[in-house]
Amino acid sequence: MNCNLAGKLQRRDRAEAVITVFLSLILAVLLSLIGAVISSIRYSVARARTEMVMNMGLMSIFAEYNRELLDQYDLYFIDTSYGSGKPSIAAATEHLKDYMAFNCSPSKNLMLFNVSDMAGLSVDDAHIDLWSYATDQGGRVFKRQAIHSIKDRYGLSIIDGLKENLEEYNNSGISEEDVDKKRAEIEAELSGEDMSLGGNPVQSVFDKRPGILNLILNSGMECSDKELKLDGLTSYRDNQSGIGVVRPDEDPDSFVNELLFNEYLSWKMSCYTDKKKDGPCSYELEYILSGENTDRANLRGAVKAILIMREAADTIAVLNDKGKKAQANTLGFVISLLLLSPDLAEAIGTMILLAWGFAEAVMDVRALLSGERVPLLKGEDNWQLTSIGDLFFFLSKKPKKCDKGLSYKDYLKLQLALKNSTDKVSRALDVIEMNLRETEGNGGFRMDGCVDYMQAEAALVSSYGFEFTIRREFAYEEIVQ
Repeated sequence: MNCNLAGKLQRRDRAEAVITVFLSLILAVLLSLIGAVISSIRYSVARARTEMVMNMGLMSIFAEYNRELLDQYDLYFIDTSYGSGKPSIAAATEHLKDYMAFNCSPSKNLMLFNVSDMAGLSVDDAHIDLWSYATDQGGRVFKRQAIHSIKDRYGLSIIDGLKENLEEYNNSGISEEDVDKKRAEIEAELSGEDMSLGGNPVQSVFDKRPGILNLILNSGMECSDKELKLDGLTSYRDNQSGIGVVRPDEDPDSFVNELLFNEYLSWKMSCYTDKKKDGPCSYELEYILSGENTDRANLRGAVKAILIMREAADTIAVLNDKGKKAQANTLGFVISLLLLSPDLAEAIGTMILLAWGFAEAVMDVRALLSGERVPLLKGEDNWQLTSIGDLFFFLSKKPKKCDKGLSYKDYLKLQLALKNSTDKVSRALDVIEMNLRETEGNGGFRMDGCVDYMQAEAALVSSYGFEFTIRREFAYEEIVQ
C-alpha cells in the first residue's frame, strides 16, 4: 500500500511540475506580447501626440493675429513684433516652442498627483523655415487677402457694377479727348490778337485755372491741413522679405481682382466726402492716388485728375450740342466784329466752347465734393451751366442737386483703375501703418513684420526612447495644392 501511494504522489508532482513550466513559458510569451503591444501603443500615442502638439502650436500662434488689423481692415496677420515694433521670426519661433511645450504636458502645473503620461514627450527643437510677409512681392500677399475680404463681404456680384462704370468710361472717348491740344491750336490761331475786350468770357474763365483748390472749393467747403509723417512707412524704407504668395489659386493682378482691390480700398479708406474725424490722414484714397505729404496736396492731385476727366467729357458734350454751339458762334461772331477780324469768328466760337467745357467741369467737381452725383456722359437735363451767360458768373454759382450718375468716390475708383498697381498697394500699406500706429500697443507697427503663412519643423523626444521629426505648414486661407 505504501509503495502504491508513494508512486501516485510522485506522478502527481511530476504532472504539477510540467504544468508549472508550461504556464511559465506561456506567461513569458504573454508578458512579452503585452510589453510589445504597450510599446507599440506608446509609440503610436507619442506619434499622434506629436502631430497634435505641432498642429496646436501652429494654431495657437496663428490665433495671435493683430486685433486692430482685423477690426479696422478685415485682415488676418500675425504681428511678429508682438507690440515691440521690432518684428522677428525668432520671436514667433519662441511662441511656437512655448505652445508646443505646454501641449506636451498640459497638466504639468495643475498640482495633480500620480498622473501618468504614455507619451512622455518634450520639445527638443523647433524652427520656422518659410513665411510670407504682407509686403512680399510688392504687397501682393496683403492684396490677395484684401481681395478675399471684399469677396467675402459682397460676393462676385459687385463686379458687374464696377465693370459697367469702367467700360462706359473706356467706350466714351473721354480718355482720347486731348482738350489741351485743341486749346493750344486755337490759341495759336488767335495769337497776336487782343482778347481782353470786356464781355469776353474766354479770358475770364481760363484766368481762373491757377490754384485748382481755390477754384473748386466754394464757401463753406473746408480742406484739411494735416501733414503726413511718411518717413519710415512701407513706401519709404527697405522691407523684410519672405517667400511671397504661396501657390496662388488666382492672379492678384488680374483685371477682375484689380477692380475688387479698388473696391476694397473704397470700402476701407476715407476720402473728402467720407472724412475721418481723427487720425493722421483725412483723405486716404486721395493719398493713395497722389502720394503727397499733406492732405491738401493729395486732395489737389485727386481733384485735378477728376477735373481733367470731367473737362474732357464736358468738352465732348458741348462741342456736340447744337444749341450751345449756336450760342458760342453768335458770341464769337460779335467778338470778331469788335476785333475787326470777322475771319476769327469760328476760332473764337470754338475757344468759348472750350471755356464752357472747362467751367462746366469746375461745377461738376464742386458738385461731387458737395456730395452730389455727376453722370459720366451728360444729357440735356444734367448741365450746371445751361446758357452762355452762366460763364460770367460760374464761380459764384452753387452746384445743382443730382442723385443720378457717379459719386465722388466712384470717380476716385475710376482713377484708381487707371493707377499703377504697385503704387496703390504700397500707399495702402502706408495708410494702414499710419492708422495702426495710433492704436494702443502698436506704436511701432510694421506691415513687413506681419505674417499670414508659415512652414515649421520640430523635433520631439519621448522619455521612453522615441524620437520624432515633423514638418507642417499653416495659413489663414486654404493652401491650394
